Amino acid sequence: MVRAKTIDPSTESFALIAQDVLLSGAVLFLGRTGLPPNTIAAKLRCLAEALEAGKRIRTVHSAEYDLFVNVSGAVHDWTRSPDYTDSQGEPMPLSLRGRRGLSGLIRNRIPQLSVAHVLRWMRIRGIARRRKDGRYVLLQRAVLVGYPDPVYLEWAATIAAQHLTTAIENWEEADPNDRHLDRIARVFNLPEREIQRFRDFAKKRAKSWLEEIDNWLEDHDARNVDSGESKPASMSMGTW
Repeated sequence: MVRAKTIDPSTESFALIAQDVLLSGAVLFLGRTGLPPNTIAAKLRCLAEALEAGKRIRTVHSAEYDLFVNVSGAVHDWTRSPDYTDSQGEPMPLSLRGRRGLSGLIRNRIPQLSVAHVLRWMRIRGIARRRKDGRYVLLQRAVLVGYPDPVYLEWAATIAAQHLTTAIENWEEADPNDRHLDRIARVFNLPEREIQRFRDFAKKRAKSWLEEIDNWLEDHDARNVDSGESKPASMSMGTW
């Protein structure tokens, strides 16, 4: 159920502008995916009817998206768990079967699907490959999806919704020290020849920073630290 609090008159005009920006932006995004206008309009009408009736608006993910998330978890284990890393902390080549084999690693995260199906998904996306000696090696430490993989659209929409949640939490938080990190760095006269260099620089630094964040989270994971009650935590970041 959608619950809306009573809006302050001084806030209403800005909330209405935010509504126009978000709804028009969502429609433009969906149009770029190839959805016909009548399909988008029908969904908006359906949501409007549910909203007016006070019904719960549910978010349902596809099986392909769930597989993407679960494979990401398996890759995390392959790069972080001492069962699957060497003395230098690097992911080891894994045999398909055995106590510390790739089949067990996959079943631990994705028990509902066959190992062959998951392996095929990983090979197609360049995540892992089978060597001549029969063992499998990890080719990338992060699961990346993009063109022409359509699950990227669902992932992008999910991240956008998470950013909106962060934004409204920041707006409602009176103490600036308790707000989430949410800022933009910009200049107004970057030479065109520097744009690609900036993109490369930003991607490199973002990757390094996220790796540092990942290390910190892993070091403080409840499996490694006895801290009582625990909750899931993650961080995402986009670069221009």
